Amino acid sequence: MNAMTQPNGTIFIMDDDLALQKVIEFALRDAGYDVVLANDGRDGLRQLEHLTPRLVLCDIMMPNMDGVEVFQHIKGRLQDDGIPIIIMTALNRKPWFADLEAEGAVIIHKPFEVDYLVRLIETALS
Repeated sequence: MNAMTQPNGTIFIMDDDLALQKVIEFALRDAGYDVVLANDGRDGLRQLEHLTPRLVLCDIMMPNMDGVEVFQHIKGRLQDDGIPIIIMTALNRKPWFADLEAEGAVIIHKPFEVDYLVRLIETALS
């Protein structure tokens, strides 16, 4: 990896599925984004104190702090800065998903095509 900053900015990914993380990271780097990774919500919150990504991608089911809790912690600061938050989940649609969406989250269901995710990110950032 070179030290050059990618032109499209940084995507921050929080997910404990390391294989999926790598696939998404590769696709996003290929699409011109920098990628920063966290393996759980607590680590993610720590990193976000020193990071201003263009977009945050967060799984719901994670150890230490789940994606819903992370979203509640970060939505105010990120949304004030116009930073979209996409939440990934393998869960079937739950009634409370509508609450997250009403608060500005975009929810994407696993498994998904990585190309679809990249297009969704590009749309969210355009």
